[in-house]
Amino acid sequence: MRTLLGWIDFAWIKRGLLLFWALWYSVVVTTNVLNALQALGILPPSFKFVSGNWEWINQTMNPLDVPIALQAFLFAGVIVWEMLCAILFLVACARFRNRTLVEEKESLWACAVALALWCAFQVLDEAFLAYGPESVHRVIFVETILTMMSLQLMPRENTT
Repeated sequence: MRTLLGWIDFAWIKRGLLLFWALWYSVVVTTNVLNALQALGILPPSFKFVSGNWEWINQTMNPLDVPIALQAFLFAGVIVWEMLCAILFLVACARFRNRTLVEEKESLWACAVALALWCAFQVLDEAFLAYGPESVHRVIFVETILTMMSLQLMPRENTT
């Protein structure tokens, strides 16, 4: 008799997690780049498909007299970092072979770079007294850890 677990292909679930993160980071990068283009005046203020993160950065850092050039540098750095995450997760998805996480170097790197991003966000949240978004950053950090645990702990073979 087959159990429900016997019908699950864990390799596809794991690959799906990697693809999810690649797509999610791609959307984040796209909306942040469009937000930056809007802030530069290249896109009109009426353009709606933007993250709103530039305004949030200004709202958080302006009261602390952080120079706008530093704010722009940090925003650009985050966009590059997120783009790296998107690429690493896409490569990890393409090269995934359902081995242990240590053997899946691309997956390990993608998760590690993503974790580092969310660690940096949480440190900056504290430094700039941005307690509201800190909970969102913490949730994404934990979701990334859960992805790593899933990649490592889910069975490597279909249980049929």
